Amino acid sequence: MITTLQGTVTEKIGDVLVMDVAGVGYGLFVTSEDFRALETGQKTKLYIYEHIREQSHDLFGFSKLETKFYLKSY
Repeated sequence: MITTLQGTVTEKIGDVLVMDVAGVGYGLFVTSEDFRALETGQKTKLYIYEHIREQSHDLFGFSKLETKFYLKSY
């Protein structure tokens, strides 16, 4: 289980934020608020929610732990 990622935002591709963590680029779905706030080249830590299904393995990143738990409750 991935709980947090800490690294540098390297790209914004469509609605995906790419974060480099020790040379590995993770594609993350983030809230629109976080997408606007996080700049390319910025170092950050995100709280991660992994959504694993038969056809996909998606990572969702949140700058605030409260937001992660709030959105998961729906």
